[in-house]
Amino acid sequence: MSKATDTEVYQLLAEMQIPYERVDHKAVFTVAEIDFVIDGSDVKNLLMKSKKTRNYYFVICPGQKRLDIKALAKAVGESQLSFASEAELFDLLGLERGSVTPLALPHDTEHQITLVIDETIDQTKKIGFHPNTNTATVVIAFSDFKRFLANIAIEPTYLVIPEKQPEA
Repeated sequence: MSKATDTEVYQLLAEMQIPYERVDHKAVFTVAEIDFVIDGSDVKNLLMKSKKTRNYYFVICPGQKRLDIKALAKAVGESQLSFASEAELFDLLGLERGSVTPLALPHDTEHQITLVIDETIDQTKKIGFHPNTNTATVVIAFSDFKRFLANIAIEPTYLVIPEKQPEA
């Protein structure tokens, strides 16, 4: 797998006639490190895998949500989920840690990944993703993101992703 590049993201968005706003920033590896504001939904992107079935799940959820991984596994019909390794992230999407983005899904040519989007994300707002690098964020309308997915033949699964409850 070749490394995913920001150039290919900008080319795809141009080909699909999807308008975007580009925000350049220092490298960020987690949602917590983001020190700028985008006009839209703040989300985090995770690549998860099932140990037993070897299925992969690309999860998009609100940035501040603390994921209940056990409950999420149950919701997608798996017994157990864990984070994909850096090697798997590169093999499947051409990405490095900290740059996880659904804009790299065109690299999943064998459609090994199921895209799961949290229903609690406001689809009337814009949404921001890394353009295959963690030194920029591309902000697009959620409706354009759905058009992007349709263009690459990806049908997302929408569900309310379970949140970890604070322990009493």
